[in-house]
Amino acid sequence: MATTFLSKIKKGVEDLPPRATLCGPEGIGKSTFGANAPIPLFIAAEDGLTGLEHVDRFTPSTFEELKTFLNEIEAELSLSFKTLVIDTVDWLERLIQASLCKQGGVKFIEDYAKGFGKGHAASAAELTSMLAQLDRIRHKHRIGILLLSHVHIKSHTPPGSDPFDRYEMKGNKSFTGILREWPDACLFAVYETFITKDKGNEKVIGGGRIIHTTWAPGWDAKNRYNLPDPLPLDRERGYTALLEAIEENKTKPVAPLTVEFLRERIRTLSPLAKFTSDEQELKFNEWLKKLDEHDIKQLKAGLGTLEKLTE
Repeated sequence: MATTFLSKIKKGVEDLPPRATLCGPEGIGKSTFGANAPIPLFIAAEDGLTGLEHVDRFTPSTFEELKTFLNEIEAELSLSFKTLVIDTVDWLERLIQASLCKQGGVKFIEDYAKGFGKGHAASAAELTSMLAQLDRIRHKHRIGILLLSHVHIKSHTPPGSDPFDRYEMKGNKSFTGILREWPDACLFAVYETFITKDKGNEKVIGGGRIIHTTWAPGWDAKNRYNLPDPLPLDRERGYTALLEAIEENKTKPVAPLTVEFLRERIRTLSPLAKFTSDEQELKFNEWLKKLDEHDIKQLKAGLGTLEKLTE
């Protein structure tokens, strides 16, 4: 009997190793986190992985070399590694842009295909294609995928409010937007800080390294694993702690959304909205004024719209 698509229907969620990104400032321990993953293979820049010389790595000099390497991995019947780590995605973006510039005979990505953002759109398309291949590799070989990213600080000044700083992935927004949506866990690493009082004066002191798993005004983070926030980030157990948290929490029921949570999320997120017109901004602000009157269905719809405006 011929195989049909109906015979491929499955029930439930397939239990696969994590598909994650880890963002964080320089020196926080992103590469060490990846090195502690189960049998990692790094795709890394030539000057990366200082102090991790024992880790297996591949360093492509061009994006074409990287694509050939991934094709070889996908074609293999079995692999000797269990986690593929890309260190870092901002380096990957530069590889893609260099390839496109060479194809287009231009020096800068902004000039590709006569400009108007076409270079960044082409770069995002190449990334989308590569992530689809990583998904195929993950499913075929049942390996984890970890993407590491540097961050930079961006200042945001909401209308009528005080400015504030937040961490964002390095790279063009169309590129990093895809990288935020693709993984099942978009994690942010930072040094924990505490405020203490010394003789009446407030002092900020640093603590250990932690990983945030949920969104906050200062950073982008999310997860589909029902993870607690934060997780520890130490040199020995960073990735192990992530795997343990995934295993421990995957069978726990996800806390239901409440109107209080949704309203607080909307209030927190609304200063980051990028409106496409004055009319759109005015309409949203009128809706926001009645936030306490909206029911849970209206709040979910409003939050969905708002999240698109902050991408």
